[in-house]
Amino acid sequence: MFNRMTSLWMGDLDPYMDENFIKAAFSAMGENALGIKIISHRVTGGSAGYCFVEMADEASVDRCVLRLNGKLVPGSNPPRKFKLNYATYGKRPEAGPEYSVFVGDLTSDVDDFQLHQFFVKKYPSCKGGKVVTDAYGNSRGYGFVKFTDENEQKKALEECQNASGLGGKPIRISIAMNKSNYNNYQQSYYQQSYQSYYPQWGYDQYNSYNYGYGSYGPPPPCPGMMGPPPHMGMPPMPPMTTETHSSTEVRRVYICPPDPNPLLDVDALNKQFMERSEELYDSLMDCHWQPLDSITSDIPVANC
Repeated sequence: MFNRMTSLWMGDLDPYMDENFIKAAFSAMGENALGIKIISHRVTGGSAGYCFVEMADEASVDRCVLRLNGKLVPGSNPPRKFKLNYATYGKRPEAGPEYSVFVGDLTSDVDDFQLHQFFVKKYPSCKGGKVVTDAYGNSRGYGFVKFTDENEQKKALEECQNASGLGGKPIRISIAMNKSNYNNYQQSYYQQSYQSYYPQWGYDQYNSYNYGYGSYGPPPPCPGMMGPPPHMGMPPMPPMTTETHSSTEVRRVYICPPDPNPLLDVDALNKQFMERSEELYDSLMDCHWQPLDSITSDIPVANC
């Protein structure tokens, strides 16, 4: 029988990961797993994708959760990361309110356990540290630390700014808030900014194109157009307008589209067509490739 207080829950198991594989993975990370219990699927009978790992004591459980979580499982192919939690999750007493701190400028070798140990030595209410990693388990250079005492969180913000001793590089810290509080803060901040910024300039962000000039009337008819063009299967398009705004006046420029049915001078067009036809005829007559009277006629010599 497994003791839940000294056991870990481990998820994201592949079918080939058996008891020996998991035990060897913990051993490669410097931890001694006393027992492994892989949970079977009720229907298929195969692995359900998670197991329970029994450790020597509760301190080993805490250390594994902090130190191994998010790191690559040795020998896994395709690569998998340790996904660990307490076997008593959901049955542990509520931790109460938590106060988080953002920690930046972390070196690549700092893990969750080292981050937690750096703060818990001076602030006993520090309950955990989490280094943010990429899909391959590599550190992104920042993380978060949780406190149960707000006063110790504030002291850490004051005393640990640019502190060294964590990976040999000065760290930078700032207050962190959970996602829901951040969204509420962001919404209220921008709402207050809009309400306080625009009215002082006499500007209405919801009616920003009025400029105090009133509504525009319909544009006047274009010069030379006595009425709308006749219907040709498509409704006529309204004239395009552009407006030029300045600090003292509004100048409207109306661009009239071309008339879709212009008046045609039929006589002039016919005359132009006949002149072009005569030019073509004269060119043909002057060409030396004139039709012959018969097959025995002499081919005229070109006058070039």
